[in-house]
Amino acid sequence: MTGFAGLLGLCDVARAQAPVGPLSPPPPGTMPAAKPREAVPLPAPRQSIVGAWKLNRDESDDMRKRAEDSRGSGGGRRGGGGWPGGGGYGGHRGGMGGEESDQERQKMTFSMTGAEVDLMDDRDRKRAFMTDGRKLQKSKDDRYQEIAAKWDGNRLVTEEKSPRGGKMSRTFELSPDGRQLCENLRIESSGGKHRSLDVHYVYDILAQADRK
Repeated sequence: MTGFAGLLGLCDVARAQAPVGPLSPPPPGTMPAAKPREAVPLPAPRQSIVGAWKLNRDESDDMRKRAEDSRGSGGGRRGGGGWPGGGGYGGHRGGMGGEESDQERQKMTFSMTGAEVDLMDDRDRKRAFMTDGRKLQKSKDDRYQEIAAKWDGNRLVTEEKSPRGGKMSRTFELSPDGRQLCENLRIESSGGKHRSLDVHYVYDILAQADRK
């Protein structure tokens, strides 16, 4: 009898410690409200193209695809007559004059001194756009190039030669909200049959934290 009573006592202790069933949800209004995520502040709008920029891949054209589409619409001709896209456009050959790959366009910085507008890429190569009609100096290496340019209102328009000898021009323009830079690149063929390739790039403001 004493052992049986002790066993009953142990069962009472176990029942007292066991959970009484699923917990009921707390009444509405008693749970602490989740802390809202802080919105990332937009960069301050710019008044000119001067500053650091980063490529927006989603809003930019793919140079290689644009060149392939243009060749396809021209009867499948590949590179003949100096047609752009036949030798490295959108690839990884590097250099200046329309052949920059997306990797080489990742970051760039515009600065301006008088009539000279300088563009530095993230590989420390410099393009000097001369807007006063001065005689251009030939570069001795591919890290520096002088290019004729002019201002058309707030747009910077260049006059260049493509690597295959045809005409090429770029237009750099600030977006209406001052938070993006648009680059429109046009490359014309140098052969007898005139054709052109138009490529559009979009850049976002490069924040200080992204420059590392």
